Amino acid sequence: MKSLDLIAFSKGDWEQSFIFFTEEGKMVVENTSPFLSHAAFLAKPFLVALQAHHDAELCVIHGNVMLSEEELLAAGLQLLHPRDYFLAMGEQVEIENKVLRAAHWSVAHRLQRHCSYCGGSLQKLPETTEKKCLQCEKSFFPKLSPAVLVRIERGEEILLARGPQHPPEMYTVLAGFIDLGESAEQTVHREVKEEVGLEVTNLKYFGSQSWPFPDSFMVAFIADYLRGEIKIDPTELEEARWFHRDELPLLPPPSTLSRKLIDDFVRRTK
Repeated sequence: MKSLDLIAFSKGDWEQSFIFFTEEGKMVVENTSPFLSHAAFLAKPFLVALQAHHDAELCVIHGNVMLSEEELLAAGLQLLHPRDYFLAMGEQVEIENKVLRAAHWSVAHRLQRHCSYCGGSLQKLPETTEKKCLQCEKSFFPKLSPAVLVRIERGEEILLARGPQHPPEMYTVLAGFIDLGESAEQTVHREVKEEVGLEVTNLKYFGSQSWPFPDSFMVAFIADYLRGEIKIDPTELEEARWFHRDELPLLPPPSTLSRKLIDDFVRRTK
């Protein structure tokens, strides 16, 4: 992403919409949209831009909001965590991609400020997501933590689980982070065995999704049940069970990759 001249921006040389993040990582939303026009920005002097980056499609600004949340609401604006906004969205692929990309950059901007080699300050480079240390010149890029999702099928049944981090009564597919030296497929087999005590077979790739909350990249698979009885790891899950496609519990929002896995199962087995 290129550095954006804030003076030129304030004069109107930038015509694209942008997403505005506070330094605490919240997103300014106007009339349910995270995209603010140039005119909207100029009309709101309480939005103070400190740093901005953009590419051909998206401009992301970090800055300060000089109003309280109550005053913002009176002005027709909200401060939302980008995760909350994303989870409330419907099926809007283009908007999904932009919000997720902006959120990744926002996290990297806030968390990668100092060099892990010498402790020096990092400076954003133009035309890239790279940051470079001003002292030792080491380069840093936004961190991604790869993880897997897996939909386990048994005929017209699907295995769903609920962890302590999920809302009450919500179930979803199994997930886990890829460990050092593992392939994504090896992670699926290990996580399934560790979390629910089952073995699976016939792994098939389903899809992927950025998940910058804070820095994950999700890779989804489909698998067939092979053998075993459910025995959950209580440090990871509160419950796991088989659900018939016609008797599913409360599920994750439609914008999530886990929900897309489940919806695909229902469609395919009808």
